[in-house]
Amino acid sequence: MFKIRNAKMDDLQDVVDIENLCFIKTEAATKEAFIKRIQYTPDSFFVAEDENGKIVGIVNGPVIENEFITDDLFSESKENPKLGGHQSVLGLAVTPQYQKRGISSMLLTHLENEAKAKNRKTVTLTCKENFVPFYEKMGYMNRGLSESGHGGVTWYNMTKKL
Repeated sequence: MFKIRNAKMDDLQDVVDIENLCFIKTEAATKEAFIKRIQYTPDSFFVAEDENGKIVGIVNGPVIENEFITDDLFSESKENPKLGGHQSVLGLAVTPQYQKRGISSMLLTHLENEAKAKNRKTVTLTCKENFVPFYEKMGYMNRGLSESGHGGVTWYNMTKKL
């Protein structure tokens, strides 16, 4: 059984480790970026723990004014508004040995429910082409190629109305 809770500063090293296991260096968020995200947006930064309290997955992203993610979000952080806006997902990652157990879906659903409770309009994210079917299965709409050049990768805009 897995438990989902808000991230806290004590989780920093585990969060960085998971990010670096799941993303290549040019795509992975830095330790400094995670410090800012935990400080400024703890209400939209969640971790999944296994039955022993080990962190095995993360989902995070700020609430933004625009419907699509822009590259400045990967390095800049500010506090989330109490209500409204669009919930972004800058990262969804699960430790490789815990993948294929539904943890990504649990984390994403938890984030969506929290966003819905705060009257967010959509959840918005970018993903690589191979992940488009996963997000479509979760109810996201492929909105086409993203303008993001983050990590030198081709990204697709995915949104879900809440």
